[in-house]
Amino acid sequence: MTESLFLKDIWFTHTMDEGRILEGASLRIEDGTIRGVGRVKKERGDEVLDCRGAIVMPGLVNSHTHSPMVLLRGLNDDAPLDDWLKTMWEVEEKITPEIEELGAEWGFIEMLLTGTTSCLDMYGSFNVAGAAERLGIRVANGPPLISRFAPADERLKDARRYVETYRGHERITPVVNLHSIYTNDTETIAKAGELSRGSNVPLHVHCSETREEVFENRKEWGRLAVEELNEQGALWEKTVLAHLGWASSGEFRMIRDTGAGAVHCPVSNQKLGTGGFFPFRDVKDLGITVGLGTDGAASNNSLDMFREMKAMALLQKGQYWDPGSASSDDVLRCATVNGNRLIGSEGGMLKEGLPADMIVLDADSTLMPLRKDTLGSALVYSATGSLVRTTIICGEICYDRGILRDGKNARERVREIAKRTLPRLY
Repeated sequence: MTESLFLKDIWFTHTMDEGRILEGASLRIEDGTIRGVGRVKKERGDEVLDCRGAIVMPGLVNSHTHSPMVLLRGLNDDAPLDDWLKTMWEVEEKITPEIEELGAEWGFIEMLLTGTTSCLDMYGSFNVAGAAERLGIRVANGPPLISRFAPADERLKDARRYVETYRGHERITPVVNLHSIYTNDTETIAKAGELSRGSNVPLHVHCSETREEVFENRKEWGRLAVEELNEQGALWEKTVLAHLGWASSGEFRMIRDTGAGAVHCPVSNQKLGTGGFFPFRDVKDLGITVGLGTDGAASNNSLDMFREMKAMALLQKGQYWDPGSASSDDVLRCATVNGNRLIGSEGGMLKEGLPADMIVLDADSTLMPLRKDTLGSALVYSATGSLVRTTIICGEICYDRGILRDGKNARERVREIAKRTLPRLY
């Protein structure tokens, strides 16, 4: 059980609870849960964090990523998608379980340093979970299902084992990771849907990311990508679809009708030149829950969700010719409340009784002048992850001023991991 924490004299607290922004508040945490926000008092035994001049907000949720792909950052940048993918696969063949776990640790450290407290991951599984448990970050993950290269029977067994191993875990959420319709046969897609529904866990899938994916499936089966998932029973209220740049309006209505969720990955899709467009305003109007994701660091090339929030807002404004098409409040909600909803968590708000996942940011000159009415826009348009001072997950300080929960220096640990892994890959 974690010790109690008392965050005192916070300059601004963005609660994400009906848009409440508090000035001069304090916040108390006990047993991993928020016990009070506002005019609350310190209790005996509380560890005190002095937050004068600082901002406190809910931790960010990276709703689609591939954590160990920090190992591939910068590899064949600016290449056409097919060439880029071939390069990725060539290097990934050298990734051993040990390298995979170290790569995940590197990725999670980067997330903690930049304010991410939870992520929906698709890479490895048991090794990645091991890295997550060491660092204390929340991760939703599971063995990626791909039948394109070999029968998926063993991976399906691993997926079932992963679900049973981590069911009810405090910080690891089991997920059925179906890579995509183009890397799986219809039988595997159907089995993934059965496992997700039968186990009552999310199904996470790349969908309608490229024009080729959509056209090839339409050519072979006569169905669009979302329609294919629905046909095979893999589209339901716990399905999370990443990208959707080439989805039709009818498919978005199908997503709404089944209760599934969507994830926007603006930077990755622009960098890879996949084309298409994720129509956030229209998707929001349909009532679909939309999260925000960086994708992997190989295609972004950052895991900083503050950068991703700004990219989302600017892309949507430019494409719609409307500065109100994705407000700072919209974007913050995608990166906090909605991300938690997609993985079945109650978090994303600083409210009594909710999980104590939050970050403390230094309010330096890059955010000034700062007022209650400009705080949201400052966090989206001006802030970067470099302002994060402290990352708290389940009420535990997992990162504080350069130091991880185990006392290691975060940046020195990343350099150590790089020395151990990169010479074996390149």
